Amino acid sequence: MDLPPVGVGGQRTTVNTGLDADSTLWHFRSAWNVAALNCLDPGYESILEGYSAFLKQNVRTLASTNTAIEERFRKQYGARNAAVKARETYMTQVYNYFALPPARARFCDVARSFSQQYLSLSPTPDIKQFAAANLPNVETVYQDFFREYEKYQADSASWDAQYGTRYGASQPGYVAVHGASGQSVGALVNLNAPAQQTGAVVDPQSGAEIPVIPVPDEVSTPVVQPVPSK
Repeated sequence: MDLPPVGVGGQRTTVNTGLDADSTLWHFRSAWNVAALNCLDPGYESILEGYSAFLKQNVRTLASTNTAIEERFRKQYGARNAAVKARETYMTQVYNYFALPPARARFCDVARSFSQQYLSLSPTPDIKQFAAANLPNVETVYQDFFREYEKYQADSASWDAQYGTRYGASQPGYVAVHGASGQSVGALVNLNAPAQQTGAVVDPQSGAEIPVIPVPDEVSTPVVQPVPSK
């Protein structure tokens, strides 16, 4: 996995870096859209409820924001077809960023939090201010994941240097997807469920049996930029 480059202040430069008010709202709407499609486990019902209310209650602001962004692409790319293609390509990158599978659990938790907050507010808040306040919380999920994954890369390289010739190279997929800050691999594995194991290796130094766990499938719902109804 290629990590985004580190920018000023130690933050990685991502699709959410340096946005103006219109783009901040549109990226936030996109994140909420992804959450409504992907955060479907029990307990996350408020995400879809909040997103639906958000769309219904802010039709004019969302429409004017969409038009402003559309005009920006038209000015930059000239021909209408080129502008549409450029925007669709860009927004697909935005949606894919928020749909990153290993960050989904924490992403869904953050989305539930701001969805519940939105539903509790009366009257309806200024959505540009609401987006500006909450998009950074969403971005923190990915910044944290990138830091954890970078640490994992270092830990993986260290493990390979010590044990790689004996057991083969480490597998980044499982730990990157299921690991969490402060947890060890052992904390992620249910050692009382041998049916889930495909085998084990014995550490000759400690005698400990290290379980070999199959990587579970990750399912994502693909998301694309919505096509205007007109």
